[in-house]
Amino acid sequence: MKTLKTLIFSLLITCAGAIVHAEETQPEKVENAYGYFSYGFGIPTFLSLKLGKRIQSQHHGCDFGVGITPLVDVTELHAFASYLNYPNPNLNSQFYWGLGIKGGGLIYEHKPSFGYVGPGLILGKEFITNNGSRRFIQVTGGYGVLTTDGPKAISSINVSYGFAF
Repeated sequence: MKTLKTLIFSLLITCAGAIVHAEETQPEKVENAYGYFSYGFGIPTFLSLKLGKRIQSQHHGCDFGVGITPLVDVTELHAFASYLNYPNPNLNSQFYWGLGIKGGGLIYEHKPSFGYVGPGLILGKEFITNNGSRRFIQVTGGYGVLTTDGPKAISSINVSYGFAF
């Protein structure tokens, strides 16, 4: 019985200490939203330009926008939306990962010629530069798309660098 009382008392003291400590070390709320421009390079695209909006609340965020990829004789236009997760939110420097969807089409000789929708995986780092500008660098990869010609096993990878405004 004495052992049980000692155990209960120890648990109460431990819980009380944890509650007091949790109140003292409550992390600051991380909220963020900004528009951005980014450029990137990858395969099968060589150059991509994007204009987007990113919103973050604590560990969760979203990213959406439009992009254009000028190819040799074809132009690709797309729109995208992604869920982002920030494992350790910190507005000064933070890593993130995300899942998204991208849909678009190819324009050949000023006429739409091919449409697609496909999933994507995003890994990135957002940071503040020495002069106080928010930037990010990310890698986006995808595999498989649903096209106007049916499902295709097309893979892609892109590395991009973004500037907040």
